[in-house]
Amino acid sequence: MNPADHDRTRDRADAIRAVGDARRVSDVVFGTTRRRARYTGLVCAMVLGLTLSACGAMPRSGPVHKVIEPTEQTQQSAMPFNPQGPRVGATAQEIVEGFLAAGVGAQDDYSVARQYLTPQLAATWKPDTRVLIHSGEPTTVPRLNDGEFRTSMEVSGELSASGVLAKQPSGSTRVLDFVLTSVDGQWRISRAPDGVVVPQADFEKIFSPTNLYFYSAQDSKYLVPDPRWFATRSTTSTAAVRALMRGPAAYLGNAVTSAIPQGTALSRSAVPVSGGTAAVDLTLASFDPAEVNQARRMEQQLRATLRTIPNVDDVELRINDAPVDTSGGSDNDPIQAVTVPNRQIGVSDNKLAFYQGGQTELIPDLTLPEGVTLSKPGMGVEAGAFGFVDSAGSTVYTVSPGQQPRQRWSGYKPTRPSFDNLGWVWGADRSGTVRVVRASSEGQGDTVSASWLDDQHVASLRISREGSRALVVTTDAAATRSTVWIAGVVRDASGRPTELAKGNAVATDVDVDTAQWIGPDEFVSSALDQDTNSQPRRYTIAGKVDELPALTGVTSLAGGNGSAAVYGASDGRLYMLTGSSWALQSEEVTDTAFAG
Repeated sequence: MNPADHDRTRDRADAIRAVGDARRVSDVVFGTTRRRARYTGLVCAMVLGLTLSACGAMPRSGPVHKVIEPTEQTQQSAMPFNPQGPRVGATAQEIVEGFLAAGVGAQDDYSVARQYLTPQLAATWKPDTRVLIHSGEPTTVPRLNDGEFRTSMEVSGELSASGVLAKQPSGSTRVLDFVLTSVDGQWRISRAPDGVVVPQADFEKIFSPTNLYFYSAQDSKYLVPDPRWFATRSTTSTAAVRALMRGPAAYLGNAVTSAIPQGTALSRSAVPVSGGTAAVDLTLASFDPAEVNQARRMEQQLRATLRTIPNVDDVELRINDAPVDTSGGSDNDPIQAVTVPNRQIGVSDNKLAFYQGGQTELIPDLTLPEGVTLSKPGMGVEAGAFGFVDSAGSTVYTVSPGQQPRQRWSGYKPTRPSFDNLGWVWGADRSGTVRVVRASSEGQGDTVSASWLDDQHVASLRISREGSRALVVTTDAAATRSTVWIAGVVRDASGRPTELAKGNAVATDVDVDTAQWIGPDEFVSSALDQDTNSQPRRYTIAGKVDELPALTGVTSLAGGNGSAAVYGASDGRLYMLTGSSWALQSEEVTDTAFAG
């Protein structure tokens, strides 16, 4: 009997129950109180309640999968989940639900998920197109035509085909449509969107971040991290190199560049790792072996990238089937991590002061405008130019020893001035306008193109220490929920900033007013000016987060070189993060900031 006839009565009953489930999920997703739920019932049984018998059946038909060259990592890359394949006699809806649950099984190119598809679709379906990270229980309901189903879900993040993770605001939803047909008397999916879905609680068990590295576009002096997420399996090194060849993430725009030319390809299907060395064989039609510096820069970029993968310590590069000798290159090694001086700038008795190691010293020979209320000070790396906000007049000034202060711009709640490594001072305000000015020049400077921030409330803007990225915090109209972004800094040939590329969301729906770099791939954040405990956090640029000890009434947050140099101000006192607590450092200075 055709399964469409055999299961029609049961499917109708399932549809009635599913519609009821959909209404309940709609209440959860769109109601005033959102509850986070995980898979239960069928999904949990498929993913976590496996028995030995679940692995016993071998499919008699299906797509032929490409064999990946084995590497040293193969034995260490076992996936945490082994989902169950389709059971005999499963209903059409159970096949859809089982297929979605199988998205946690990335091993063997998602071979279990492909068992739910017709042979034709299994051969063409592309699981790596995207990963939807769902925060609520997906709901599948039948459509009007037999064999057609729709799944709706709330998502907290979306992973692109290139491994770029974009966090999604609360209440974001996605809809997936499926068509099923009979194959040898069993329901199978004949039409499905590319990509897989993964529960939020399981995402970091299946995928792990890897930093790709590109050169700063201005002078190629720095290596800039571009985080990607790949399934934790033996092919991570191959995925990283392929992504590197495709170029930087869109949100880095023209802020970075690559030494690997467009059109470069892998000479073989994989990047094997043996004895800690990754063998990268490239095909590059226009390569000249005499161009040692180009090969050296390619090797530097590959080495920095692949060393972020466990068990990879070095890279052996071959181009057009020949080993590459880069020992004669004249280029200097690029800088991968820029540090800042340990000295901070702060406010002491309404004057600008240096702070370091428990000692406070007023900055000599500074002339300040009369009647200002100093707040949010900043300084350049050389400590020869300073900036601050007059909170009484919402005006930003810059000042240098022996010179008159310069009024730069005004706005509603302007951000702390941020000094980049090329001598530009940055700022923004609650209108979303981004401004820059040369610290050494006159005038009010220029507006930087950032249309994606139009009408956004910018609470914080900090330029990274190599000058290629901006860390931006925007808040909602009520200033209660925030999004943290990373955006590429685009400059002209002279180094003048011209644009902030559209940012990528690293954190959404968080209680944050400030974010401060503590390294090339880490930052700290906190809410400010709250009477109760604030919850500072440490993030990686890939979006991984750790909660730091709470501090009551944080008024400012400063980040130096790593998590051992994090300072918070509260109630006119300065504290330093020390292990699991905050240690009092000074009652003479507050509102501090490191250079940058």
